[in-house]
Amino acid sequence: MTNESKLSAQVPKTAKGHRPTFFQDPVNDRLMSMIMSLVTEFWVMRERLDTIEAIANEKGLLLEAEIEAYEPDNERAETRELMRQEFLDRVLYIFQEEIEDVQRGDTEEAYDNAVRISADG
Repeated sequence: MTNESKLSAQVPKTAKGHRPTFFQDPVNDRLMSMIMSLVTEFWVMRERLDTIEAIANEKGLLLEAEIEAYEPDNERAETRELMRQEFLDRVLYIFQEEIEDVQRGDTEEAYDNAVRISADG
């Protein structure tokens, strides 16, 4: 296989197989996954904001009043909406993954049946 064909190969976005569980109720695992996604997103945003504030301060720029008064134009508002949707997609990823599992027939029941068939065979 050439490097080009390796690069063009389709790589699934989701891991296959049974998701590990940490709590008795799977809802808690989903919520923890969402919380950790939010925490990660928040921390990345906080670091970037801190970087911007530090650079602005080093350059003697006082931006607080301008930031508070800023009103985005239509193009910026549309870009923000796209970014918001991508953010929600990342945070709600766990639910999208479960929907895709059900659509493929990869339910917990199907997994348990496969394990039973394998054990019996």
